[in-house]
Amino acid sequence: MLTLSFIAVGLFLVVVQTTLLMPSPLWLASPDLYYIFVGYLAYNFTFLRGIVVLLPISMVLDVYSGTIIGMYPALCYLGYFLLKFMVTKMPVRKSLYQLPLVAASYLVVNWAIIFLLDLFQPQVITSWEWLPILLRVVLIYLFSFPLFRLLAFLDKRLKGKISSARLTRPLHGNQFRQD
Repeated sequence: MLTLSFIAVGLFLVVVQTTLLMPSPLWLASPDLYYIFVGYLAYNFTFLRGIVVLLPISMVLDVYSGTIIGMYPALCYLGYFLLKFMVTKMPVRKSLYQLPLVAASYLVVNWAIIFLLDLFQPQVITSWEWLPILLRVVLIYLFSFPLFRLLAFLDKRLKGKISSARLTRPLHGNQFRQD
């Protein structure tokens, strides 16, 4: 139930990003909400559950707004694996590094994608431009706090409903005897 709910939330974020926040594919002032969602999954979900939630979201994002097939799933999974690896190696409290690490990993992932595109598809003209990348990093950083709070609220509510409805409900009568 929690996995399906977060798949729905992720798909909603993709729809909001591709329809409302991105009037054109080259518009610079659109925050990458899917990447903030990737960061939340890397911090708060188990490895397998995060991969399962990320698969349909990255595929839908690739179909609706991808110009190079496979770029968005590669971007999402590269960011997820990078953040998941970094989270396991951090010696400080989670609240101190969550938002800056999402923004910094976005820089690294974009550099890796541009490098891979230049290596495997040189006919696609992509270059590293500091102003658009830094603008997107700032937008990711600014949108991360409210979106992390919203996702944490949803996570808490969904876990509370699942646990309170099924696990803490008192069972009446003899559960082993069937009449």
